[in-house]
Amino acid sequence: MKRMGWLFVLALAVPGTAAAQSVVWSAAPGAFVDPDFGEGTEVGPALVLGATLRADQRIALVVDVALARMDFPVAADQFHRNIGSATVALKLMAGDARAGFGLSLGMGVLAWDDISETDPGFRSSANANQTFVPGFVTRFAVGESWGVTLFAHDHVTGLVNRILDPDEGDLNHHFVLGGGVYFR
Repeated sequence: MKRMGWLFVLALAVPGTAAAQSVVWSAAPGAFVDPDFGEGTEVGPALVLGATLRADQRIALVVDVALARMDFPVAADQFHRNIGSATVALKLMAGDARAGFGLSLGMGVLAWDDISETDPGFRSSANANQTFVPGFVTRFAVGESWGVTLFAHDHVTGLVNRILDPDEGDLNHHFVLGGGVYFR
């Protein structure tokens, strides 16, 4: 019962803390692009949800969560890949309250799991890798408390392995491109 009380206090405190720190929330549909997928490039739909802390400042902290899915054939089977990522980044913004452009640099994790739609006995194991995430974002205010945002992020996997052992592993790029709305 004591834990329930703490959860209630946190539920009340977090929105107040978030409002005091000028959080901007964003929701954006987009595309997940994997240029090194098998023998070619795969593109699938994505949804990116984000929170920008200290959004009224030139330097902001950004937390993004992205979900995506790609469909692809393997021999006679039809597969889909479920993809999820979580990123924490610093964003440097230029512009004013009406329009702005920002560059971001972050770290995160990219996870994926392949599922066979035609072979019910197929079992897959989830995979994950650390990511280095450079990107850019633009914002255009439409109203007093909301606007439109466009972004492009490159989830670079394999960087830590490459630094630790230059002969091991390759750098792989996974792009998330999109546009949506932001609101306060």
